[in-house]
Amino acid sequence: MTKAFVKDLDELVQANIVSAETAQEILRYYQNKDAEKPNRFPVIVNVLGALLASLGVILVIAHNWDELGRFSKTIIAFLPLLLGQGLCAYTLLKQKDSVAWRETSAVVLFFGVAACISLIAQTYNISGELSGFLLTWMLLVIPVVYIMPSSVTALLYMGGITWYACEAGYFGYSSSNRIPYYYIGLLALLVPHIYQCWKYKKASNGFILLTWFITLSLTIVLGTFADGRLNRMEWIFSAYIVMFCIFYLAGRSYKLEDSRLLTNPFLSIGALGVLFILFSWSFEFLWNDLADKYSIGAKRDVVLYSPFFYLTIVLLLVNAWLIITDYKRVTKIIFDPIGFSGLLLFLLLLMTRSNAPFGTLITNAWILFVAVFFIRKGAITDHLGILNFGLTIIALLALFRFFDDQIPFVWRGLFFLATGIGFFIANYLMVKKRKEQKG
Repeated sequence: MTKAFVKDLDELVQANIVSAETAQEILRYYQNKDAEKPNRFPVIVNVLGALLASLGVILVIAHNWDELGRFSKTIIAFLPLLLGQGLCAYTLLKQKDSVAWRETSAVVLFFGVAACISLIAQTYNISGELSGFLLTWMLLVIPVVYIMPSSVTALLYMGGITWYACEAGYFGYSSSNRIPYYYIGLLALLVPHIYQCWKYKKASNGFILLTWFITLSLTIVLGTFADGRLNRMEWIFSAYIVMFCIFYLAGRSYKLEDSRLLTNPFLSIGALGVLFILFSWSFEFLWNDLADKYSIGAKRDVVLYSPFFYLTIVLLLVNAWLIITDYKRVTKIIFDPIGFSGLLLFLLLLMTRSNAPFGTLITNAWILFVAVFFIRKGAITDHLGILNFGLTIIALLALFRFFDDQIPFVWRGLFFLATGIGFFIANYLMVKKRKEQKG
């Protein structure tokens, strides 16, 4: 409760709009409401302190590590682990209801496990790959998420399994450069925690951050499952855009549609991801490259050997189920082209891969259709943000076509001019409509 609110309430009492007794009841209500809210500042400070203290201990040990014997190194290696376990045990016995204690002790144990594994491996010269270390670390710390329970540890765990997948699929070499199938199992281990947060802490900041981490993790990791020897570039793009369509439709579901944009990562990342891929395929050089690969003499059945082709089909089935579910619950059907973008690109890649001009034309027309949808939606809902988002899509399309040498300068200039005028007219009409409604 702010000072400005109290001041406004006093002005209402002086103006005889509300009585003094009513004002006191309002103040008492908001004071009790503020008291019920958990103070997150101590939690943040304690977690940051635990992180810094853990790193400080590791640096101090590292400075004097070479001067210690093997037995001393072994004892020291277990100290961070024992410290974390001791703090967790004390928290469960004495401070079980304290969020600050739970999060702090869980974070100390999370990094204590990593320190113990790395120090023991260095002491006894146990060789291994970074991906193997990350896999072992994550498997050992996942129980902490449930025993404590700890939202911060769940976030760190999501970051850890994403790091593992990138190390195994993107950054590894020779034997390390493999498909990180264990990522699927590691993510599945976190599903019960995600469900519990969804059921009981849906509006909490911890759950919102967790959904952002999960969405970004899936976006980053999907590419690690692409084996360059088997998967073709176009089917990787196709799988990505269908996954983004699934994100978008999940964000539009009745359980999330009322969420703000920053609290709905599925909607945000889904829409931006779909548009990014559509804009990528709006350039003709990608279609020309695709046509060259499928020119005369190329193997036509190469698509049958691409796992991402079949992955796209599976994702399309999920996409279709979400579309049907979404359209069954609405009373007035408004065609949303974003959810159908994955199917469109999949069909274009499958049927028109040897006709570059046609693929380019359809993709650009679809982007324009998406922009018109958001402009219309913004006008219907009286939402300037949505309307300007649609206009921004048209502006980006005009900007990208500005560098297209196959379009005459005159047409490009007219397109830019029409886009700029459209910005002014649309916003002017929206503001004028609002003024008329207020008047």
